[in-house]
Amino acid sequence: MSASLAVQRLVHGALAALPGFAGVFDGPPADAAPPYLVIGPDAVGEWGTKTEIGHEHRVAVSLWTDAPGMAAAKALLGPVEAALLALAGARDGHRVVTCRLQRSLVIAQPGGWTQGLVEVRVRTVMETGMV
Repeated sequence: MSASLAVQRLVHGALAALPGFAGVFDGPPADAAPPYLVIGPDAVGEWGTKTEIGHEHRVAVSLWTDAPGMAAAKALLGPVEAALLALAGARDGHRVVTCRLQRSLVIAQPGGWTQGLVEVRVRTVMETGMV
């Protein structure tokens, strides 16, 4: 199983448990009601040691809402950030070692939409992968 997909599944599980969102998607949904979350983009690099195979993931999660103003999006983004920073456990042979905030921002979009964005750095090791 790819390390990237394993982390995406962990992120999805953490976000799906949050109340107040119409859904968590891995791409822009065609007809979802706001507010909703979209996982991605993400980038993965090598982060291993002499004894473990590891990966460093840069994962972005976007929040989309049609609520007016920036404050509403920021209020919704807080629990998303907290859920990501609490990311722990293992999935498909990959275990989370650390999760750190890289950035969080809110952007007013044309048409009355507001986008919130949280980017985290997740470091994982393969549970059974010895070099």
